[in-house]
Amino acid sequence: MKLLRSTLLLLAVAIAFAACKKSTDKSSETTQGEMISQEEIEKGFEEVIFPLPEPMSVYQMLENIGASYAKEALNPVASAEKYFTSNIKSVNVGVYGADLSYTLVYNKKDDIDLYSKTLKKLVDDLDIKVNYRSLVSEESKEMAMSNDSLIKLSSEIFFDIYEFLYKESDPAMAVLMANGFYVEGLYIATHISEETFNNIEMVKIIYGQSKPLEEIIKLNEKFGDNEYISAIQGSLIKLKELYDSTDGSLTEEQLKQITTIIESIRESMVS
Repeated sequence: MKLLRSTLLLLAVAIAFAACKKSTDKSSETTQGEMISQEEIEKGFEEVIFPLPEPMSVYQMLENIGASYAKEALNPVASAEKYFTSNIKSVNVGVYGADLSYTLVYNKKDDIDLYSKTLKKLVDDLDIKVNYRSLVSEESKEMAMSNDSLIKLSSEIFFDIYEFLYKESDPAMAVLMANGFYVEGLYIATHISEETFNNIEMVKIIYGQSKPLEEIIKLNEKFGDNEYISAIQGSLIKLKELYDSTDGSLTEEQLKQITTIIESIRESMVS
């Protein structure tokens, strides 16, 4: 059941997911009029989102190569007060979830506390029924002394949030959460330093996000009737076209273009 939990743990700091059971009761309609069964949608989630090198693994790679912690790249916690629609809140569950993942990998206790509480605000606003209190309790703060334990706990909660959105609320909201995770992860990777191009390993990490981008785009195609997802999709396709124009690596100009596009997409999510 806990696929997210296992994937997070299999990565370098206990990052993994366990298998998610299938449900086939519902269906969703695309803009082309095709009926997509819940089984097909759920299969898309299993194949696309969870095997995706999500932000926590990206951050682990950055930490492994000695990239500095860049708090200024995170979405300010105060911004959560200006999110009102369910679409905006859902995508920012992903954004703040990615930010929290970043603080966890770098074990920044004060920021872990801030971003845990900010994410909880959105979770409560969306009436998501998960045991989030465990992540903001005093016991959990003590667990921060064992960072792997806190990462494991947060990964379980992220899965529970996804599962609730998908099964109990609206699958489109879970897709938006996934888009927020992906975009914020790439945004942070491209905004850690103004000298990114001079670090070959960082360029490799950024280049490596082209494959998960393809999978996110495939997933979004199933939800073309959601105008907000469609708007994000259009920008992601432009990003994919840029990646497709590369040849095994990135030139400095291509890196600048990727940075500009992802910055624009991220701004549309958090502004």
